[in-house]
Amino acid sequence: MTAIVRSTAWDIDRRLAELDLTRAVLIDIVKACVAGIGGCTENDPPNARGYESYRQGTRRARELLRGDGWEKDDAGNFCSVVNHKRRFKLVVMNADDGAGLPERVPQNRCKKGPNSERAATVNQASLFAPEDMPLPSPDGQPPGLHGYTTWHLCVFIGGETVRAELSLLNEFQGGYFTGLFEKIIVLGDGDWKPLSVFDDPDQDDGAPEFAIEVKRK
Repeated sequence: MTAIVRSTAWDIDRRLAELDLTRAVLIDIVKACVAGIGGCTENDPPNARGYESYRQGTRRARELLRGDGWEKDDAGNFCSVVNHKRRFKLVVMNADDGAGLPERVPQNRCKKGPNSERAATVNQASLFAPEDMPLPSPDGQPPGLHGYTTWHLCVFIGGETVRAELSLLNEFQGGYFTGLFEKIIVLGDGDWKPLSVFDDPDQDDGAPEFAIEVKRK
C-alpha cells in the first residue's frame, strides 16, 4: 500500500485539525527535544542525549495537551498522551535522518520492544474493516487502551539540522519500524530555524527594558 504523505501547508493544517493538533504545538514539542539535548555535555553518559530529548519532548507534549479529552498514559512503560475523543495515542520518538523527508520511512534510533510492535500491528489493523481485522498479537492490544491507534512524533536532530513528522507507523521488524501508512511533515528540509528554539526576535516578551550604561575602568 502506498503511504499517504502530507507535505503542503493546507493539507498539513487540515489533517492535524482532524487530530485536534496544530503544527505550532508539535513544533513546540520538537523545541523541547532540542533543548533537552542542548542541556547535555560531554560528561553525561552516552545515552543521555537521546533520553533527555525523549523525556523533555514527552513532558512538553503532556504540558501542552493534557485536558480537553487528552490525558497521559504510562501503561506498560509505553509513555504517551492520549486523545480519547479521537481514540489515539501520541508518542515522542527519537528518529534517524528519515524523519521529515517525504520519500523515507523514519526509524527509531534505539531498538524497541513488544509495546512498539503491538502499536504497529494495531495501526495496521485499523486500515481494515472490523470483520477483516487481523489479531494484533496473541496477548491482545497494547497495554492500557483497547483499539487505540498510535501516532509517533518522529524527531531527527543532527547538529543544526532538525526535521520532524507525525507518522502512523504500521510495520515493525527486528526492533525497528519499517513502514508507515501516513506521514504529516511537521519540519522538512530548511524549515528549522535554530534561533527559534528559545527566542522570537519579532515578539516582545513583556518584560521591562532597562538602558545599560557601560563605562570603561
